[in-house]
Amino acid sequence: MGFFERFKKRLAIKSYARLLPRLLAKDYGRSKSYTPAQVRSSIERHGLNTEYSCYGIAMFSDREGFDQFHAASGELCNYDEMRGEISNDHFGGNVDFSEHDVASGSHWDGGHGSHDLGGHHSSGFGDGGGD
Repeated sequence: MGFFERFKKRLAIKSYARLLPRLLAKDYGRSKSYTPAQVRSSIERHGLNTEYSCYGIAMFSDREGFDQFHAASGELCNYDEMRGEISNDHFGGNVDFSEHDVASGSHWDGGHGSHDLGGHHSSGFGDGGGD
């Protein structure tokens, strides 16, 4: 992957992290996680870059939903690899980041690998609605 493609991917991932928490809550109510179909629909509905939507799904859906969605669609996306890449760039390597961690947003302005969450685990958005 060339420089331009890597740049586009990072920009798409950053836009998912900044915009999807609010858009998903608006579209489906606040929830600890969302289905892959909900994430993909919000990405499409709000005009975000669809080319890297698997990364948005990896951020906001659980592994089981992610795997079932991609098996049914025939897409070859790897949950662990995508979350690993996101965590290396934005969570100091902590692959256990939650949807709430993504929504907090502070780590998206600090640059590559600048924030280690120190094992912080969040229960998500709280009220569990919108599933």
